[in-house]
Amino acid sequence: MGGRVVKEGQAEVLFPSLNDVFYNPVQEFNRDLSTAVIQAHAAQHLDVLEHEAGEVCEDGLTVLEALAASGLRSIRFAREIRGLKSVVANDWSKQATESIRRNVTYNKVDQLVTPHNGDASMLMYQHKQPKDRFNVIDLDPYGSPTPFLDSAVQSVSDGGLLCVTATDMAVLCGNSPETCYTKYGAIALKTRSCHEFALRILLQCLESHANRYGRYIEPLLSLSIDFYCRVFVRVHTGQAVCKQ
Repeated sequence: MGGRVVKEGQAEVLFPSLNDVFYNPVQEFNRDLSTAVIQAHAAQHLDVLEHEAGEVCEDGLTVLEALAASGLRSIRFAREIRGLKSVVANDWSKQATESIRRNVTYNKVDQLVTPHNGDASMLMYQHKQPKDRFNVIDLDPYGSPTPFLDSAVQSVSDGGLLCVTATDMAVLCGNSPETCYTKYGAIALKTRSCHEFALRILLQCLESHANRYGRYIEPLLSLSIDFYCRVFVRVHTGQAVCKQ
């Protein structure tokens, strides 16, 4: 097969041409981190040592990668994390979905990873009923994650894990306070602590979206890395806590 093969972690993805699907090697640490956090989350729900990475665990976690591009992240989850039941790798682009399908087959994870072509928000809205919710949702958009947060906080299970990236750091760090207010509902300030401000603004935005549906977040890990923020939160249901 022509093109190039990119190896990352336990996954290998095919790129038949340079213009095939977006791949950002700088985000490898983000993917490493996400894999580790989801594995730790799985370990709190079942005895992961009884299962091998790559095998279907009937009582395991259901995962959604809402904006999957080449499917690299989903394939890494399938090949490296123990205790998964299923992974849905979604992308709006039909070309990206074909790339996901090709890479899933190449990595022999068809039993775990299901490619899906569609709008990420609509897919999540279709899974907002408690019995249909995902145990883990990973949002790694280009720019701000805010268009996807309303659907994400509704479609993650009670006690489920929501992993969110924001790459619009210039906005979050005070370069455009008006834009920050329209996107996140907060004013960013240019200070020495602007990166901590950015994380707090993102967490506040998540909490605000969750509160509208009687839910609240429990921050687990919040990081400002290079040009982006990455936060991992658990989402719980409870009107009483929302009102505190």
